[in-house]
Amino acid sequence: MDFRSGRVALIGKPNVGKSTLLNFIVGHKVSIVSNKPQTTRRSVLGIATTDTYQIAFVDTPGIHEPHNRLGRSMVEQARSALHDLDLVLYVVDGSKSPDDEDRHVAALVRSCGVPVVVCLNKMDKLRAEQVIRNVEAYCELVGVGEEDYMLTTATKGTNVEKLVDLLVSRLPQRAPLFPEDEFTDQSARFMAGEFVREKILERTREEVPHATGVVVESWQDEENIVRILASIIVDKSSQRAILLGRGGQFIKSIGTDSRKEIEEMLGKQIFLELHVRVEEGWRQNPRTLREMYE
Repeated sequence: MDFRSGRVALIGKPNVGKSTLLNFIVGHKVSIVSNKPQTTRRSVLGIATTDTYQIAFVDTPGIHEPHNRLGRSMVEQARSALHDLDLVLYVVDGSKSPDDEDRHVAALVRSCGVPVVVCLNKMDKLRAEQVIRNVEAYCELVGVGEEDYMLTTATKGTNVEKLVDLLVSRLPQRAPLFPEDEFTDQSARFMAGEFVREKILERTREEVPHATGVVVESWQDEENIVRILASIIVDKSSQRAILLGRGGQFIKSIGTDSRKEIEEMLGKQIFLELHVRVEEGWRQNPRTLREMYE
């Protein structure tokens, strides 16, 4: 049987739609999404398996200029994912022309030494007169031809199946790399914390989203219920006040919506207890970062 499989890294700037694309292809939520840059903070494995192919995607943090230990860790996560690959999927915001940051990412992509497919995402925002110019510009950045790109809108699934066909055709013929029932390497504990962080990202603005992290402190899996205690960590007391809200209503709404997603993931009733803790400079603290992302 002509079965194809391989490892594909999703590489690009922050907020170009890598995680949305991954979740759509895999058919499960394996990476949280928001309209905030740098939502993904560590590499995430998402596995799409059918009767004819298996693609093991590595979703990486957006490559950017880091300003703290957390940022440097995120960029290093992206760089370290560029090993033992069969293909790179270079995801860009196709509605915009390449800038210096795009050129920096493209140089990193070219250094991988494996075939590259360009995904020009957000095509619904791309004006007709810009199509040829932007396609040629991004393909030239990574040195690929006209047959190596696809225009997509990941939020709507537009052309995503065509993109998958393009990827599969470039993978080697071999047996699956992972069991067919696996779709991620993320633990339920880590994903629960990420669901909480996603709700915070959706509801906050200015410095709060980037100054927030989540640590799952305890996880008790009982017969009919899972009891989870998680701490939301922020830099400042003012940020803690925002997350608590008047009479604790804000954090209560975060907990309610997070619990629904965790219950859907586990198929089990959840008791979720959230606390907000101020830890000034936590993004520079190796111990705190290990608790969250290792």
